[in-house]
Amino acid sequence: MANVVLKNVWKKFGQVVAVKDFNLEIQDGEFVVLVGPSGCGKTTTLRMVAGLEDITQGEIYIGERLVNDVPPKDRDIAMVFQNYALYPHMNVFDNMAFGLKMRKVPKPEIKRRVEEVAKLLGIEHLLHRKPKELSGGQRQRVALGRAIVREPKVFLMDEPLSNLDAKLRVQMRAELTRLQQRLGVTTIYVTHDQVEAMTMGHRIVVMKDGVIQQIDTPMGLYERPANMFVAGFIGSPPMNFLPVVVEQDQGTLKVKGDGFSFPLPQGIEKKLKAPGKELILGLRPEDITVDQALREKKPEWVFTVKAEVVEPLGAEGLLYFSVGQQSVTARLPGASLPRVGDTVPLVFNLDRAHFFEKESGKAVA
Repeated sequence: MANVVLKNVWKKFGQVVAVKDFNLEIQDGEFVVLVGPSGCGKTTTLRMVAGLEDITQGEIYIGERLVNDVPPKDRDIAMVFQNYALYPHMNVFDNMAFGLKMRKVPKPEIKRRVEEVAKLLGIEHLLHRKPKELSGGQRQRVALGRAIVREPKVFLMDEPLSNLDAKLRVQMRAELTRLQQRLGVTTIYVTHDQVEAMTMGHRIVVMKDGVIQQIDTPMGLYERPANMFVAGFIGSPPMNFLPVVVEQDQGTLKVKGDGFSFPLPQGIEKKLKAPGKELILGLRPEDITVDQALREKKPEWVFTVKAEVVEPLGAEGLLYFSVGQQSVTARLPGASLPRVGDTVPLVFNLDRAHFFEKESGKAVA
């Protein structure tokens, strides 16, 4: 096992900067997820750790070893690709054993390792099948098995669940998490799916345009987003954003937007600085609620809206409505969902609100 350190790593393709001044230290045994939209540089970063892409500038360490000029085969890593990359002419046993054969591992040891890992993954009955005879989930397990039998210092996983159907993705997410906990191998996992990131990672690295936006635990990102990009990317449905102006009204600090005005919770004045400042109010869908106790406690935060779109999802549902020119989403209990056209009194829980600078998007509270 080993820690992984990236120091001031850059990657340029001609004039295009794919990864910019990337700094990250991953602890031994940690599961770190790189997440962000397509083109943000997460896969390029993973490939640089693997040695499949040369770095333009900076240093990468695996354990205590600087690996900038070390070829992939000598980095003691194992990679699981998005398309599994199985050899179609080999059966499952030979696919899993291939890397060990290349390293001249004795045959009895290869047999022991492959059979042990196959049992761990529940594919011991598939060892004589070819990849074309397997389902997507089975192929994914074989690709994982091929990585595990290597007993590497680091696992690198590039969107390994993206080709699976929704139900199987949920199942494999849990299996992968249990597997990593059992093996204790340092793992770097790339995905564009924030749900995968939130449910699997010990820490998450949110990227945009090749730049790290924030590094934190899943709940740290959710509760304390560093900027509007992170706030909008982490959480499903995404956070609502409403332009507001901070105003002083007879000694009470308020936020005024298009069609609403709410007094702010006490103690937030210093964070929001001077009245008259233009900000962006961020409120998650689950913090716009029909909660009766909160409505009675904070009647000044109650706002009556007209239901425009209603999406029942069973135990809960989504309500879409407009505040001025802004479309807003609320997540409500399924039993509390109104019908389209109904007027609904909702309470905007400003104790859970986030505020961002209008120009930079940086969090101020």
